[in-house]
Amino acid sequence: MVELVSVFGFLGAITASFLFFPQVWESYRTGKTHDIAWFGIMIGLLNGVFWFVYGLMKADPFIYVTNSIFFIGVFLLMVLKKKYG
Repeated sequence: MVELVSVFGFLGAITASFLFFPQVWESYRTGKTHDIAWFGIMIGLLNGVFWFVYGLMKADPFIYVTNSIFFIGVFLLMVLKKKYG
């Protein structure tokens, strides 16, 4: 049987992974990124990299898979900010 702690870990990983995707979709849909701060994007990128490396070092797929998806979302937002910003 799956442990309750693993269920919460999995749900946390899923929600964290897709944190930036609603903003990516809205920015893509509207072509507006003026109100998105570059500093926030840079912090998000660094956060994703640091947690990804930490997850690899700990050999914890919850951490490195989550943060690789998180990084992709932030990276896409950065691309849209560069294009529309």
